[in-house]
Amino acid sequence: MYKITQQEFDALPVIDGVKICPAKTDLSSIASFGQGCSFGEWCSFGEWCRFGQWCRFGGGCSFGGGCSFGEGCRFGQGCSFGQGCSFGQGCSFGQGCSFGQGCSFGVGCSFREWCSYNNHKLVGSYPLLQMNGAGSVGRGTSAWSTEDGIIIRCGCFEGTLDEFRKRVVETHGDTSKHGRVYLGFANLCAVQFDREDELQK
Repeated sequence: MYKITQQEFDALPVIDGVKICPAKTDLSSIASFGQGCSFGEWCSFGEWCRFGQWCRFGGGCSFGGGCSFGEGCRFGQGCSFGQGCSFGQGCSFGQGCSFGQGCSFGVGCSFREWCSYNNHKLVGSYPLLQMNGAGSVGRGTSAWSTEDGIIIRCGCFEGTLDEFRKRVVETHGDTSKHGRVYLGFANLCAVQFDREDELQK
């Protein structure tokens, strides 16, 4: 795999407004990419890379932790992402993509089958449910439907639906506004993901 320099990247051709990058390229020394870039298969990127809107990536690309992507980015099958990557609205992921712990996703992202989050295989046609603006600091809360049950991420917490409920009651109680909102979200997740076994009645 050839490691490209910033100067070489800047000199890559732009065709119909899209910068074209060859397949099997190591781009780990490039920190920031503009919008509308197109990358071939099996490209490799380092940590904390930044990509603009509407970038396209071939299958098998790998990304270090903390990378951020603008809205509408598209990823081929088998791409892998390190911890804490963030994705804008409407990004789409091919079959078998994997995501590290703490990744966050904009509204309307879509996932093909066999994708996984933090080593948990995702299940269902839309395995992600999110809530924003809840709690005392208005943080985002994400829920994943996995083969191992529902996984919740909220702030620095990540765990099962039961663990999430216990943390909510410990932190907010079950009758306060914040407690009721979070516990309601937990039940909504169980209903949305057709997990009656995880619904608290």
